[in-house]
Amino acid sequence: MKKTLFLSALTLIGFLFIGCNNDDDNRTTEPKNEKPGNFTVQVTQITANSALLTWNAAVDPDKVQVTYTVFLGGNEVQANLGTTEFLLENLTGQTDYNGTVTASDGNGNTTENTFDFTTEEDEEEPIDGVSIAWEKSFGGSKIDMANSLQLTVDGGYIIAGTSDSDDGDVGGNNDAEGYLGGDFWIIKLSNSGDLVWETNLGGNSDEAGNSIQQTTDGGYIVVGMTDSNDQDINGDTSAADVWVIKLDGAGNLVWENNYGGESGDEANAVKQTVDGGYIVAGFTGSSDGDVEDNNGGLDYWILKLDSNGVLVWETTLGGSEFDIAKSIAQTSDGGYIVAGYSESPDGDVGGNYGERDYWVVKLDATGNLAWETNLGGSLDDYAYDIHQTSDQGYIVAGYSESSDFDVSNNYGNRDYWIVKLNTTGGITWEVNLGSSSVDGARSIQQTTDGGYIVAGSAGETDFDVSGSVNGGFLDYWVVKLTPEGELSWEISMGGPENDYATAIQQTNDGYIVSGYVSGPGGDISGSGKGLWDYWVVKLE
Repeated sequence: MKKTLFLSALTLIGFLFIGCNNDDDNRTTEPKNEKPGNFTVQVTQITANSALLTWNAAVDPDKVQVTYTVFLGGNEVQANLGTTEFLLENLTGQTDYNGTVTASDGNGNTTENTFDFTTEEDEEEPIDGVSIAWEKSFGGSKIDMANSLQLTVDGGYIIAGTSDSDDGDVGGNNDAEGYLGGDFWIIKLSNSGDLVWETNLGGNSDEAGNSIQQTTDGGYIVVGMTDSNDQDINGDTSAADVWVIKLDGAGNLVWENNYGGESGDEANAVKQTVDGGYIVAGFTGSSDGDVEDNNGGLDYWILKLDSNGVLVWETTLGGSEFDIAKSIAQTSDGGYIVAGYSESPDGDVGGNYGERDYWVVKLDATGNLAWETNLGGSLDDYAYDIHQTSDQGYIVAGYSESSDFDVSNNYGNRDYWIVKLNTTGGITWEVNLGSSSVDGARSIQQTTDGGYIVAGSAGETDFDVSGSVNGGFLDYWVVKLTPEGELSWEISMGGPENDYATAIQQTNDGYIVSGYVSGPGGDISGSGKGLWDYWVVKLE
């Protein structure tokens, strides 16, 4: 009996022992305080003054957050990065650099990898005599788009556009909390591109600044659109209205006025006239309020204001479809030349080749229609800018998708389309320029040698577009033409994202270009303050 009990006890002890051993054998050992996994560092978008570092994430086996520290030549330049990229700035051209990126789990464990690169030359290689003298970006953390540029009498530059930001270079924003809109944003730059002053103007809804010009008193006239009726806007806006503001030389608001009716109205261009007043061009969908008549859809809307912004006269021009004026200039006879696009085949519009056409309108000094002409082909043709030339004719720039009727050629999708007109609107010559992708001219000016400088965007590097489109879909593209419209030189500039040039002016030693970009990288040395930034480039 005792022997049986003894064996049973041994059996039980053995079972427990075996069970314990099985538990040890099946237990999963969790890693304890292991270092982050391996990663590799790449150096991309190297310029003379910057280089972009990117790396794949280092995964930590302990499942803790990994941060990164960047060392350049043994010196720490940035710690506790939560992202997997870093832009090295303020570098020296044609210099060898090396460094380390260290991944840390915060518990004393690190993994590192090295990088090395050589920066490019300090100055861009000239392309047929033109190169980047300097470039600068301005903006905040949101969307900032420059639409208009003018030289100022002190040798600097004035730029107008639209900003959603209230940080960075932008001093404030008038939009209601949580509202995604914008204000007029005006910046004054010195001759070397330094920010002299900036101002934002608007209300708690949406504003868009489209055109600016320095006035004879040293101040500025700015036009665009407002959907607000508070803060800087005193008038009542039942819908979007034309908004005109007058600033003094330091950017202070002198007066403002809004014009329009019950439907959508917007101004796209303004010029001071020889009598000290202003001529404004845009579009209207209204037929009430300040708008006497409407032909259907949207019409060109031309407003003549006196020096205090009081409406002297207004006229609508167009047909039954959408007609939008983008540019206006006073002509040597005291009248006005206007360009934009028309979808109409009727009303004031003499014809339509298909979809949109360039529509050029000549008015007398009191706004009466002197002549009009539609230009284009069977696809989409959109004029952005027009000026009277030294021979009393006109130069027009925009884009064309066509290759028939008035358009002699097309490389694919959209091309720059430049048209030289005589004094009565007849075509003297026309030329398309571009690549096999999406190209569009936004600004043109006759130069002192009788030729033309054009700015816009190009989407590919073939046909007329050489150089490098810097990894993005679109780059700034600047083109110089002879007086006969032949290509003299061209240059593309930009970064890895889309870049849109909207304005260009000749200076006494080159050209100044402005627009908006999503930098940094490539030719854009700025830190990339937000979704879009103003980008200003001086060419010499």
